[in-house]
Amino acid sequence: MKLTVIGGCGSRSLMLAKCLAQQAESLDITEVVFMDIDKERNRVFGSMAREVFARIAASVRFLCTEDEKEAVRGADFVITTIRAGKEESRIIDERIALKHGVIGQETTGAGGFAMALRSIPVLLHYCELISRYAASDVMVFNFTNPAGLAVQALRDQGYSFVYGICDAPSGFLRQVARLYGVDAGEFQVRLAGLNHLSYFTSVKMKDREIMQEILENPLLYKQTDMRYFEPRLARRLGCLLNEYLYYFYYREKALGNILKIGQTRGERIKEINDRMLKELGQYDVLKDFDEMLEVYGKYTYGREKNYMQGETSVPRDDACIPKFSLDTWDEGGYAGVALALMRAKITGIEGEMILCVPNQGTVDWLKDDDVIEVSCRISKEGAVPKPGPYILPESAKQLISAVKYYEREAASAIVEKNSEKAIDALMVNPLVGSYSLAKELLGEYLNIYAKYTGGWEV
Repeated sequence: MKLTVIGGCGSRSLMLAKCLAQQAESLDITEVVFMDIDKERNRVFGSMAREVFARIAASVRFLCTEDEKEAVRGADFVITTIRAGKEESRIIDERIALKHGVIGQETTGAGGFAMALRSIPVLLHYCELISRYAASDVMVFNFTNPAGLAVQALRDQGYSFVYGICDAPSGFLRQVARLYGVDAGEFQVRLAGLNHLSYFTSVKMKDREIMQEILENPLLYKQTDMRYFEPRLARRLGCLLNEYLYYFYYREKALGNILKIGQTRGERIKEINDRMLKELGQYDVLKDFDEMLEVYGKYTYGREKNYMQGETSVPRDDACIPKFSLDTWDEGGYAGVALALMRAKITGIEGEMILCVPNQGTVDWLKDDDVIEVSCRISKEGAVPKPGPYILPESAKQLISAVKYYEREAASAIVEKNSEKAIDALMVNPLVGSYSLAKELLGEYLNIYAKYTGGWEV
């Protein structure tokens, strides 16, 4: 089996390499390719990933390349995790949005739209290459943000081999499981919504519904990412909330906190990643790999430690921060999500997981071809949503419906280069909510990202 990672040499490369290497033998993965267009990251992170495979799975053929055709040729599985425009563009997205008084977070609202403007054309290019050169039954796992919107665009164009993956739901479930001293696999859950806008509607343990019990536990709001929400809100909704719902339920607070600290998340991430790459680049991987692992662990911990802190002013508990080590078993992160579906396809062993897939009638208040984030049954044939019921309050349904309209219209607008659809999409998004703002934001983003969009205008 050949697995290719497009955008493989980013800051998460070692976490990805470790997870893949640890499970390569059990999945009969014989070849892994990390493809990236950044020469320096290829040199540093690519060489470190190669050493990870040498230590953990020496029998796997590992290649780091800039050749996109060679990377996908014959691939059985592909993970797409690109950042078109790098961190610099993320900062531009955020700053333009803030200038207009709206949140510029990279997956929601105006910032998410700007990232989609850059990401979707590049992902369409890679999907065309994959359809031509990869294995006929290839599966593609998209982690590129905004994941739900991107998968909607790719599926709309006929690329039915694409599944959206996100590590937020599974990571959060592990946090909740720690409250009970159990493994997250002991939970039976139902989740519905959109990527970064989803709700756990049911959590069972040994077939006993424990949602209300969890919501009443004060530790939930101290030791998990539910710390961002008031217990009163969560108990009223009767659901566990994806952390990105903070931007919708506390919009003015998020905006105020970002403006108060004077630094965006993108600026913090760029500063951390630049320092990490510079420091790692001074080592020789063949001589200094253990020292490089310590450096990598230090910076990744720092990045996760301030996750959402600037936007929420709430510090993250150490228990929520994974410590990087090659000596521990890893089934987490987006690699773990992708590998779970791969395992089902390869072995035929059925299971359950959370993915971004077409609705297919799962909830009757969205269209069948709307890509949603939902609990799925996985098997050799792929993934299909678990049937309902998914009991959500009407306010949550209305929020999901509005943002789904935004995603559907934005995906279509970007592919068609249709300004009217783009303005409609942004206007309806609750984090923009204005025709005049939508028009101004679109004009600025189109102007600055002409090389990605092909030069369409407002």
